[in-house]
Amino acid sequence: MKWGLAARLGSVLALVSLLMAGMTGLYAYQVARDLLVQAAKDELMTATHVIARRVSDIRQDASRDLQLLARYPASLALLQGPPSSQGSQAEQLSTLFELMMRDNPAYFQMRLISASDYGLERVRVDRDGDNLLRVLGDDLQEKSHYPYVSDTLNLPAGSTYLSRIVINHERGAHAGLGQPTVLLASPVTNARGQALGVIVINMDLKGAFNRLASDLPAEFKLFLANQQGDFLIHPDNSKTFGFDTGRRVLMQDEFPATKVLVDGQVSQVMLEANAGAHAATPMVAAFTAKQIRVTSSESALFLGLAQPRSSVLNRSHALGLTILQIAGGLGLAGFALALLLARWVTRPLNTMSKAVAGFSTDQPIAGLPLHRQDEIGLLARSFDHMQQQIHQQFTELQANRQELEHLARFDALTGLPNRRLLMERLDNALERAKRTQTPLAVMFIDMDHFKAINDRWGHDAGDAALQWVARQLLEHTRKTDTVARLGGDEFVVLLDSPVPVDQLASIAQKLLDGMREPWFFEGHLCNIEFSIGISLYPQDGDTVDALLSSADAAMYRVKTASRNDFGFALQR
Repeated sequence: MKWGLAARLGSVLALVSLLMAGMTGLYAYQVARDLLVQAAKDELMTATHVIARRVSDIRQDASRDLQLLARYPASLALLQGPPSSQGSQAEQLSTLFELMMRDNPAYFQMRLISASDYGLERVRVDRDGDNLLRVLGDDLQEKSHYPYVSDTLNLPAGSTYLSRIVINHERGAHAGLGQPTVLLASPVTNARGQALGVIVINMDLKGAFNRLASDLPAEFKLFLANQQGDFLIHPDNSKTFGFDTGRRVLMQDEFPATKVLVDGQVSQVMLEANAGAHAATPMVAAFTAKQIRVTSSESALFLGLAQPRSSVLNRSHALGLTILQIAGGLGLAGFALALLLARWVTRPLNTMSKAVAGFSTDQPIAGLPLHRQDEIGLLARSFDHMQQQIHQQFTELQANRQELEHLARFDALTGLPNRRLLMERLDNALERAKRTQTPLAVMFIDMDHFKAINDRWGHDAGDAALQWVARQLLEHTRKTDTVARLGGDEFVVLLDSPVPVDQLASIAQKLLDGMREPWFFEGHLCNIEFSIGISLYPQDGDTVDALLSSADAAMYRVKTASRNDFGFALQR
């Protein structure tokens, strides 16, 4: 076989094509791995900030409970006289403690402690296993020597004190004994601003963080450290609260890159740990500093998430195989094309082929010979113009599709699911209830005197009121429930997960109570109330329309009778 110029040139071009495809594939694979690691760090940092906000929400909820209890009349009455003469007030307060502890499983203990009598506990309720225990008589202890009592008494009314996070060694702490605990306290003051005692909540730190971690992927590891870097939460429990046993297990020792975080030089750190304890299993991690905004012995806490680097890079294996296949395919295609078309026109045509092979809706065509003034340049410019038009049309089509899909299923004013999405979820929930033989509840809600708001302050006020009601309903329902707006001032709450029938009244009352929070429109205090009708499957209907009609009828009976109340489709 005689090797002419075309054959020799074709062979050289083919070898160059294979080499470039291989190098490009290798480079793309390495870049993809780096991007995956960086994406994992960003994901971890985002999740860390989300958990930090949820921790802040838990603390704020506890602060609100403290302020409510500190202003509760029975609290002040109990501190202004001898314990022997205030049995009814103590009973009221202990009942309120028990109700709050049932709603907040993270509360180990709630107490009212007097500033007098050496900090004697006046009312105390402890969690003991699955039960709540009221401590009475001689079991009530004197606590004036604890900082959470003495320091809180020096705070102004409405303040919150946060203790150091420690292992609870207080005698007789029941379920909280020996457990990681943080205490929040607020002073109880009289009309002159004098602190007569404190309200104290002992919180279950480990339980609260376990509940937060339950929403994370199983491979994510959660860390929490105090302002000195001592681990408080760690996947290995033997490394937590080392200072409680006379040793120090520090975050900056296990993750040296976090030292700048502990020193206050930065507010967040993303890192890869591949030495020391993590030499065998390298980790990708993100840590952030959470400043304490209330009076506390701690100035900051450090929250972190980590996951094995191997689980991140596992995603690159399939990508590497795909890149290898693409690179191999392009190399072989270039080899065949170079052998067949090895003439002086081969080079521009081969460039054109490779450029067109990279055509996609989200990436521009690269390497086109747009500067040429011959037929190849004209073809290149045509491809470039076509790709730009397709990319623009595809982008517009995607945006329109997403907008239409959202508008078709969600209410534009409140952002809640609309009637269509509600009917889909209600139909699915009903089928599931029939299959599993479990109850299902639907609440039909209609605002009282909504027209009066529109008439008095205009439709802007009506729209703002509807948005506020939507937020309140979402805040006082579970994430598994569906809160939807049917239209006008009508809302529906679908309690999808099984709810005991005897708790439905409490849930409805909780929604009504949520409306008692003051709401202002342009400086005007507006009273917002609504009426609720409740229907249950299978008692009140076994179809979607029947359940909605039963709940609607029950709601209208409430409106006719009293308003601002709830009622069941069948009287209970």
